[in-house]
Amino acid sequence: MTTLRKVTRYTSRLHCTMILLIIVILLSFISFRLYEKNNEQYLTSHSSQIIIPESLPSSSTNSKDKKLIDQVSEEISISNPNSFSRYASDNHLRSLLRQQANSRNQVIATIVGGDSYSLFIWDWYERMFEVSNNTNNCHCFVIAMDEIAVILAVKQGIPVYYSTFPFNHQLKWINTIEVRQHSLYRVGHAKFDTSARIVQMGYSIMLSELDVFWKENLLNYLKQPSDVYDLQISHHYGAHPRVNIGLFYVRSSKASIAFFSYVAEFWMRHGKGGYLSDQRVLDALLNNYDRIDKTYLKAMKPSTPLLLNWTTCDFGNHFSHFMTDGSAFVLFNQAAKVGKRSKKFHGDKKSKYFTVQVNNGNMSISQRNLLVRALLILQHTKLQNRTLILPAFSSDLTITPIVYQLDIKKFFLYWSEERIRLPDYLLLNSTKSIPSTFLPYSSKKTYTDVNGILNFTLDSIPLNVPAPYPQFEVFVRDSLLWCSPPTVGGVWCSHHPRDYGVTMEILFSCRGDPYPPCANKTERNEQFLERPYEH
Repeated sequence: MTTLRKVTRYTSRLHCTMILLIIVILLSFISFRLYEKNNEQYLTSHSSQIIIPESLPSSSTNSKDKKLIDQVSEEISISNPNSFSRYASDNHLRSLLRQQANSRNQVIATIVGGDSYSLFIWDWYERMFEVSNNTNNCHCFVIAMDEIAVILAVKQGIPVYYSTFPFNHQLKWINTIEVRQHSLYRVGHAKFDTSARIVQMGYSIMLSELDVFWKENLLNYLKQPSDVYDLQISHHYGAHPRVNIGLFYVRSSKASIAFFSYVAEFWMRHGKGGYLSDQRVLDALLNNYDRIDKTYLKAMKPSTPLLLNWTTCDFGNHFSHFMTDGSAFVLFNQAAKVGKRSKKFHGDKKSKYFTVQVNNGNMSISQRNLLVRALLILQHTKLQNRTLILPAFSSDLTITPIVYQLDIKKFFLYWSEERIRLPDYLLLNSTKSIPSTFLPYSSKKTYTDVNGILNFTLDSIPLNVPAPYPQFEVFVRDSLLWCSPPTVGGVWCSHHPRDYGVTMEILFSCRGDPYPPCANKTERNEQFLERPYEH
């Protein structure tokens, strides 16, 4: 009897203990979920959000762009606090590869971010479609190095992967604010880390920098047999012995997975510190010409020898790797002159443009601004299907091109180069075959049935035309900065925020202000001395 009572008592206590344990687990789970929910609400209310303006100068009238902007806005409003994390996830990259890779699991990618190259990704995307064997898929995407590049790609409907750094890794950085080195660090990370991830997922990547202009699909010009080599990379044609990291192809294999994982890890650890070049690091790890100091190698985890079967490749010489002063605007202006831009840029007989012929280099800045303002408004209201060719404001573009007169780098930040052409566009060989019609502008006509270039007479352009919305006037005012007199000797017109003589009075009104510089009101400190559109 005593034994039975002990067993019963023990069983009762065990049941109570189990019930208490279950209650504790449930309460802990509920507390954790409540904490997680509150934390998410806090992050949502305090995290930075992507602000997409209601009206954009280059896309406010484009239904495709508007649809994309609405889609992005909707995604952001319902997504987690870190809106960009989705574009940086392995799941997103894997989905991109499934959608964009060809039947041989090959994909083409380029890197953008940190500079003005991002503004030209639409042209790269168009060129990839032109050389693709499949007109419905370029088998390509862009690798964005910053959030701005992600936004530009998404707005233009370009497949994009965001190459960024885990927050926990960034906390370990010692050299955190050195801008130039950080830019180099991001470039190397985008190349090595993204390539490593792609080959790990079983896909092969052709990585091409944005200043590499393709003439043909380079995937068709790999060194054969292509399945023998893990890496095929361009070179410098005798200029120096290092490999050229501007263009390379990595085939997914055990060797390439091991090698690029090691390279990505090496760069993650050491690329932030010293002034390392991504090209020289890869060259050294390939055991080609450069050698890395053993101090860095000792800091890495011990690894087995990296046996990679690699080779240099000419890719049939069906590409041009332009070298410039680093300016994307100079590069693509040079590429346009030698016919390396996309067909969409160069146009054809069915393309639609409009312009005004102004050969007067002495036209006042105020009058120039009134004219450019009117042309931009017409493009976004009456002539929505036409590309604007800016007036020359010069009798000889070979002596005084528009880039010596107007800060076009600033201008294109507001008005996309996709729908704007500079005056020297009329001098290109590809443009000479496009029909041109001289006529006065009429607001009663749509001109939708007229192909080619409409060259309107200057006096027919209405300077008092109203802007489509108030913010449009802000875009106009912020984007028009002139050099008067024009620069010379190949120096492009540019402005700096500290150039107060030119820019300080853009935001502020001088009307009624008796103090300098308003006391000496000139075109240099007021863009619009006359404003017929305000009457």
